[in-house]
Amino acid sequence: MDWKSHPVPSPIHRPTSSVYSDDVSIMTCLIHKVSEETRAQEDETISSFMRENQALEEELARHQKAWNGTIMLANEVIQAITSFRKSFITVDTKVAGAEKDWLAFWGIYKESLGSHPPWV
Repeated sequence: MDWKSHPVPSPIHRPTSSVYSDDVSIMTCLIHKVSEETRAQEDETISSFMRENQALEEELARHQKAWNGTIMLANEVIQAITSFRKSFITVDTKVAGAEKDWLAFWGIYKESLGSHPPWV
């Protein structure tokens, strides 16, 4: 037999061994699986952040509501204090006037810079 009678397989059509032929499909499968796991982890992380963000927004709303209540209460206290001050001034003025009138009724005058005569 002559060596020329046997066809030499071309390098393009050369069969590959099973070790190397499976590498490409295994790598593709691994890359795909890692990508899926990474995407799943990213989705879970995003979901976790969204839940945490929602909880923080709810807590912030509660604090804002409490703060608004505090501000409203503070305004009511300020109004009450202002009303008390006005009332004290009115009472002091009326008491002073009533005292002068009462003393004048009995003919007793205090020394003052006003129109009343000094003590009798």
